[in-house]
Amino acid sequence: MNSKKNPITRRDFVKISAVAAISTQLYPAFAGEGKNNSKSRIIRIHDPNATKPWDYSANTPWNHTVEPGETGYPEKIKERYFDYINEDVVAKMLDRGLRELTDTESAPDAWRKLLPNLQTSDRIAIKMNMNNASFDESITTNRMDQTMPLVNVILENLVNDLGLSAERITILDASRWFHPEKMKGRCRFKNVRWVDHTDKERWDKNESVTFSKDAPKPGGDFRMPKAYTHSEHIINLCLMKTHSCGITGAMKNHFGSIPTPKNLHEGLGDKSYIADVCNTPSIRNKVRLNIADALFANWHNNVWAPRPWETFLEESPNSLIMGTDPVALDSVMLDHIIEEIKAQGENASKRLNESVTHHDFLQYAMDEFGLGIHEHRPYNRIDYRTFEA
Repeated sequence: MNSKKNPITRRDFVKISAVAAISTQLYPAFAGEGKNNSKSRIIRIHDPNATKPWDYSANTPWNHTVEPGETGYPEKIKERYFDYINEDVVAKMLDRGLRELTDTESAPDAWRKLLPNLQTSDRIAIKMNMNNASFDESITTNRMDQTMPLVNVILENLVNDLGLSAERITILDASRWFHPEKMKGRCRFKNVRWVDHTDKERWDKNESVTFSKDAPKPGGDFRMPKAYTHSEHIINLCLMKTHSCGITGAMKNHFGSIPTPKNLHEGLGDKSYIADVCNTPSIRNKVRLNIADALFANWHNNVWAPRPWETFLEESPNSLIMGTDPVALDSVMLDHIIEEIKAQGENASKRLNESVTHHDFLQYAMDEFGLGIHEHRPYNRIDYRTFEA
């Protein structure tokens, strides 16, 4: 037997060392060796032109569902915030963010690093947050949900730059609904697959959430969607909104991927539910990138229209925030929300001030499962970087 090893050239060594260094910056050491020494990189890209000025005051009250009311006639039609997004600027922001996150020179190179062993036959699931969907074609509303500009830019990258087939890409929010005009009608890639509550065969009986500490309410169904279990890669798109658990961002976004998320909402910020969902194999092992669409954002609640902010350069944050570590991303966004609530003073209720303290799930996700890094400012293990597009 020949035990002689193939020699490694200096060029090979440099390549291997560079990849290892980048991987250490991108990915936390999950639940294993080196966990305490790892760092997670989170990138925020800002561009003041990402959104056109939206008149917040003219669109008050922000807690009003617009369009047809009980009479069947329009009651309050105002400008839609999602019509005030500049897709071309979002494209520049995503390009810069991907390059800064991965230390690469182009967005295609970044995607190849983020999507390991990518093949043209791979299936990709893009999880969106449509929690405030109207379930009514006649109603679009200003309730804050995911919008299409960022999705179109990602699809442009995947299909036109990487040569992937649109038919192999699924856009989903399995327990919610996609508006035919607001969402599907604005998608520039007509051959992508859409999965929402109208797909009766969307759940996979072979994979469900395992609860580690806190038991959910009886009668729940916690299966994963087939779009997750059958895919090779998942891209998780979320929003920057507050919640009774402090932040509904990258991690809680996956509540839309189980049949009965309502069974997990009681006291969820202090319980293990969110971490348990994110520790499910298809989520833990397949989510390659988390991107928070923070072009508009809501520090006040998780249901209604975007709110104007005091702590960013403009009333709208005009930001994309991204990383491979969902715990770190949520920790950063939670700190932004906490900072904003303090800046709002009397505009922020006692309930709101209390809600941002109920985020034990982040610590649990780190300590129990090694899903990522949780800490507050000033950051030691979260490498948070901000850039202009």
